[in-house]
Amino acid sequence: MALVRGFADPVAVRLALFYTAYFAVAGVMLPYWPAWLEGRGLDPVTIGAVLAVGFWVKLAAQPAMAAVADATGRLRGLVILLAAGALLVYAGFGWAGDRWHYLVLAALAGITIQTIMPLGEALSLAEIRDRGLDYGRIRIWGSVAFIAAAAAGGWAIDHFRTAVVLPMALAALVALVAAAAFLPRRRARAGRPWSWSAAARLVADRRFLAFVAAAGAAQASHSVFYGFGTIAWRKIGFDDTVIGGLWTIGVLAEIVLFWVAGRLGRFGSAPVLLAVAGIGVLVRWPLTAIADTVAVAAPLQVLHALTFGAAHLGAMRFLQDNAPPGLEATAQALYYALVTGVLMGVCMPGAGLLYDSVGIAAYHAMGLLGLVTLAATGLLVRFSRPGAPAA
Repeated sequence: MALVRGFADPVAVRLALFYTAYFAVAGVMLPYWPAWLEGRGLDPVTIGAVLAVGFWVKLAAQPAMAAVADATGRLRGLVILLAAGALLVYAGFGWAGDRWHYLVLAALAGITIQTIMPLGEALSLAEIRDRGLDYGRIRIWGSVAFIAAAAAGGWAIDHFRTAVVLPMALAALVALVAAAAFLPRRRARAGRPWSWSAAARLVADRRFLAFVAAAGAAQASHSVFYGFGTIAWRKIGFDDTVIGGLWTIGVLAEIVLFWVAGRLGRFGSAPVLLAVAGIGVLVRWPLTAIADTVAVAAPLQVLHALTFGAAHLGAMRFLQDNAPPGLEATAQALYYALVTGVLMGVCMPGAGLLYDSVGIAAYHAMGLLGLVTLAATGLLVRFSRPGAPAA
């Protein structure tokens, strides 16, 4: 019902196209960018550093862009500008030679491609709320695109080696620029003027901090997987088509969760979804550390529906219900900056060091982050009770 209602609305189609294009980029970059960097001669520690640079840069870039978006209401224009900038940045990687070239370009990527999603999510959630659409059934098309891109990437690498990753990424970025230009023209309707003091109050809110810790620990638990999952599987002996299939299984599981998310009722609340994500983290990563056959690795990929999907849905539910009026983009950006900036910026180089030292056993450390997710979710529930003292 929600799907029919959503796609009778042309705005839902525009939002779905944006998610499709953005996650087509991710479907190429997330599984295969580390392998492309390795193919250029970078060692695991350097790869971890290059991946981490963007996370740290966007810690400042995402809130800055969101402040501009909330103050001006020009979400769509900023997304178009950033998508075009990302296309130029990744074209520059083709000419990178020295280590510092990769680090500088990764920093520019942190300003461009990695600041797009908070703005796009803020615009999408506002339209979805106003029009009564189903977020999961719009966002699902991003997951479909991720699967298609990951599968195509695995096939292409099998036939043309890792050098094909950059041209595929550039093609997907061209599509993202076009999809950004097709987003609805929406001006923010702020309940009050944007201000640094209002943003500071949001950051100081202990409910918001507990939420960030819970969702962030679940997402940061993917550091070894995102940075070295493909590399580790290749060393075990999996071919690139199989690896593309393993990534696909994870996202298929995520798609199923997104499809039914609107029907979860009270089980779709932010605390429940985050707790489920924490349990998934505790189970998935320690078992992945000892999964050396496709028959074992494939079922574990289904848990991506919990470790990523439930954590993401829980985060979007919390932000949709709790972002202060006039700070929608800022709340999104602060979440992304703190989670994929601070937490991933700390965990990604640590993942590089761990993987360089102990190989696939580095996944054991990621499993411990499930305990952090569960503890922080408990605090979120406690702070949300009626009568709980304010921050």
